Amino acid sequence: MTPKRNRAAPAGKGNPGLQDVVAVLMAGGAGTRFWPLSTPDLPKQFITALTDKPLYVQAAERARALAAWDRVLVMTHAGFVDLVRQQSPEIPPANVILEPLRRNTAAAVILAAVITGHRWPGATMIVMPSDHMIADTEAFRRTAECAAARAREGGLGTIGIPPTFPATGFGYLRLGKRPDGLQAVRVEQFVEKPDLARAEQYVASGEFLWNSGIFVWKAEVLLKAAAQHLPQVYEPLASLRDAVDTPAFAARAVEVFRNIESVSVDYGIMEKAEDVWAVPAAFSWNDVGSWLAAADLLPADAAGNHVRGDATLGWARGNVVIADAGRPVVVAGLSDCVVVQGPLGTLVCRKDMLDNLKTLLERVLPAQK
Repeated sequence: MTPKRNRAAPAGKGNPGLQDVVAVLMAGGAGTRFWPLSTPDLPKQFITALTDKPLYVQAAERARALAAWDRVLVMTHAGFVDLVRQQSPEIPPANVILEPLRRNTAAAVILAAVITGHRWPGATMIVMPSDHMIADTEAFRRTAECAAARAREGGLGTIGIPPTFPATGFGYLRLGKRPDGLQAVRVEQFVEKPDLARAEQYVASGEFLWNSGIFVWKAEVLLKAAAQHLPQVYEPLASLRDAVDTPAFAARAVEVFRNIESVSVDYGIMEKAEDVWAVPAAFSWNDVGSWLAAADLLPADAAGNHVRGDATLGWARGNVVIADAGRPVVVAGLSDCVVVQGPLGTLVCRKDMLDNLKTLLERVLPAQK
């Protein structure tokens, strides 16, 4: 069943600041950090266990606030095409671009720019993840419009998030000066995830933003930067330009993706480019990047437990508990733990051990693919 959606006001003709925009949704992630709710066939962005409306559907509605449906591109893994079409039937099938193999974000955004330049010469791209939570669509639109205006002047842009606490799980953007409201500010440096002491310094300085992974640029500007800084990925993808919107595209894309490097757009292009800028977000943001971030989407009881589903708790404090439909979960005497029941199994983990789960999940996930 296709989730109900809010009908956003038409973008484009009614909004001169967004007329040239193509919105690009990045929807190919596997979501392995959200095992056992997120599965290889149904990753985080498409599930309803965390929110009543899938994060992907919410992202599609935000994209519609920026551009008409026929100017929304979805970059996704070949295995998710049915989910994309089911959850966003308004997006033309030709705008659902399949990545035959996962090659990180640089390949996806370069291919999106190649297609955008072919179909809409001179367009401004707004590239956004499809698995983040942004409640205020109007504030998102205002921020995106400011960034689009700056992108028309050149350079590579991103929307940064004003930090609300000294997070150690996010990358940071070091700005050339303190931002003054909704304006673009030069990015001096991309900073990797810091330790707590350094994160506290960043927040106190007022000159850092969290890196949201939302990018804004003219398609031709991104392609020029890719050719300069990441030619080994750009050149094979650029060779697909003459195959866009032809029957030959899918087969040629498979061959190209088999032979290109897997690298992020941040590392491969943004960190090396000269004219990089950021607009501080006017909206609240949750990257839903961990079970602790996901807990913020659920109300807390008097003991600080965040609960969803058929769960009964006793003598429990500060837990995240998500129960699978039709199978009750009972939690007694636990504190500061994550208990999640899903279609692939059950997770029980102390909050302070979540970052160490990767090696354990590597033992489980291959058998479940």
